[in-house]
Amino acid sequence: MVLLSLNRIAWEYSSDNGQTYRVAAQKALTDQAVLGGQAWQGVVGPKPAGIKMRRITVRNTAQNTSRVVPVYGTDAGILVAGETINLNHLADSYAFTSSGEPIAEKRPRLSVTQQAT
Repeated sequence: MVLLSLNRIAWEYSSDNGQTYRVAAQKALTDQAVLGGQAWQGVVGPKPAGIKMRRITVRNTAQNTSRVVPVYGTDAGILVAGETINLNHLADSYAFTSSGEPIAEKRPRLSVTQQAT
């Protein structure tokens, strides 16, 4: 594969309590239609800094690496274990597989990537 573009766009994030906010998102990731959310419609305001977005860990076993990606909607496809998303790693892009276990909005921001066994 080739490196994915890092261009960012305005996107909508739906919080666990039903509020919707404007956030910045990488277009190449939202185009894959597995992270949920939708393009910003120009109506909702920015996400307050105190709200942590829900996230999920994805892993590429061949490259022995994991990443944490944002989940913009509560019904996103990436929330299903085994769903894949293409992400940049080193000088290429690879398919990463979802763990199916989201990291909640309330969880503290600590190291949440998976360690190699």
